[in-house]
Amino acid sequence: MSEGWALNVVDGWTVPGFTHVRDLGSGASGRVVLAVDDLTQTKVAIKYLDRRLRGDETFLADFRTTARRLSQLEDPNVVDFYDFVETPEGAAIVMERVEGVSMRRILAAQGPTGPLAALAMLGGILAGLAAGHERDLVHGAVRPGNVLVDGDGNGRLTDFGLVPSASAAQSGPAYAAPELWDGEPPSVVTDLYAAAAIFFECLTGRPPFSARSQSGLAKAHRESAIPVEEVPGPLRDLIARGLAKDPAERPKTAADMLGAVEEAAVAAYGLAWEAQGRSRLTELAAQTAESPEPKPSRITTPRGNPVAPPVRSSRSRLIAAVVAGVVIVGGVLGAAMMYDGRDEDPRPEPSPAGSGSPAPTASAAPLAASLADRMGKATAKSPSASFTFRRTGCCGGSAWAQGSFRMVPGAAPSYTMTVTGGTKALRKRTRAVLVGGSAYVQAGKRWQNASLAGGGRGYAALAGQVRSGTAAGNVVALLRASTSLNQAGGIYRGTVPVSALGSAELTQVASAVKARQVTFALRLDRAGLPAQIRIKVGQGGRVQWLHTSYANWGRTGSINAPH
Repeated sequence: MSEGWALNVVDGWTVPGFTHVRDLGSGASGRVVLAVDDLTQTKVAIKYLDRRLRGDETFLADFRTTARRLSQLEDPNVVDFYDFVETPEGAAIVMERVEGVSMRRILAAQGPTGPLAALAMLGGILAGLAAGHERDLVHGAVRPGNVLVDGDGNGRLTDFGLVPSASAAQSGPAYAAPELWDGEPPSVVTDLYAAAAIFFECLTGRPPFSARSQSGLAKAHRESAIPVEEVPGPLRDLIARGLAKDPAERPKTAADMLGAVEEAAVAAYGLAWEAQGRSRLTELAAQTAESPEPKPSRITTPRGNPVAPPVRSSRSRLIAAVVAGVVIVGGVLGAAMMYDGRDEDPRPEPSPAGSGSPAPTASAAPLAASLADRMGKATAKSPSASFTFRRTGCCGGSAWAQGSFRMVPGAAPSYTMTVTGGTKALRKRTRAVLVGGSAYVQAGKRWQNASLAGGGRGYAALAGQVRSGTAAGNVVALLRASTSLNQAGGIYRGTVPVSALGSAELTQVASAVKARQVTFALRLDRAGLPAQIRIKVGQGGRVQWLHTSYANWGRTGSINAPH
């Protein structure tokens, strides 16, 4: 048997319909190869599960359920799951091929990442966990080897659910919460504990606890003091809460912990923290990728397949990924170039004794008016764009949407989007089209028509909130209403009193957190069109964040009501 053919089969078989290219490495859960889909010619990663997992019927039964949920999960911080293939000869996972390096390799090659990169990495992990947890998917094996950093500095989770519950502590002892050592199953808060442990390692270069044996490590997780003094002061509370011995003392959800990260990062490093951190992660990933690493030789494999096609789920998602082309990602992952310098702390809120809305300062008014005029003219010439939106924080519920819009003279912009919310009733990703005052929500093969008047709680209302929060006209209105505005490094930062807001979504969020003003950071492209905007509403422990990224201005066609 030739060397090429030997690599084209793993434990005696290969997933039908794919041609192996090269080995990508092995881990506790199995061997990963780079492969090409014979139908679409798309590169994918295939993980062939270890014999131990294939022989564990309890694990396989649980993972079949996990696989169905993963196939419906789409998030910029989670590696796309395409298929789970089982045959009498073996089992394998077909997933997205991510061009990047793992945090394990980055830490081994570069050592501590610095606080900004560590915060950006933690934010990416938590965003991915939040997306999974909303769909009842506990990761169970959060550790540096399962966090991939791509070329844009995104931290992306892989290997959801690939550790049997009974061995969760032993499979990742440096990151295992105390209750896992006591035999409890993985949970939301054990995932958060592991994320905090990785955060600590990024800050210090080592995990929070160490010992010469697993029993010693178990005792350290249960009893040793949390080494908060080893991390920067502003980040100690994140470590203390994330690594709390008592699960009840940790954040309740990944979204809660993400909000705490946002608060601590902004307080310590300014609004630019995420962009600067992701820029540093990108740099570290690039340096690590250039460092020497043994690379298996490229192989040439025969076409045929010795295994009969298995019964398997549809590959439509993989094909759809090819058709979709480039996916726009944004929201909490706003691109690294959004901020070029450290942001200043927001100005204090206006005194309650003041009456009415403060007038723009002398320095703010000319800049705001000029910028608003420039943007208004630019959007009039290119009245459509694609967008990605994410809402996170304490109040109003999390939300994510992606789609496109077209501005309509004299009327509300028309939108087509995929939208999901943070509650169980809204967690399924659903298509919605907004035209005028009507929302059309896809239910199976049919579209349901609902009025946007009078609010509501369903998908139609959520899509209406997205439109209100992302409309380009509202960005112009924010600029015109700014009471302070400054520009540095291509980023415009300003404050706006709530009483002057033109967005119903922002007004509603501000009311929920009892804020009197909002702050924002805005980046324009070369044509003067919005590229990204991040809006902060509230102060202290009650803060809501709205992040929007825009692209493809002027390239979106008409948007009509579905039939």
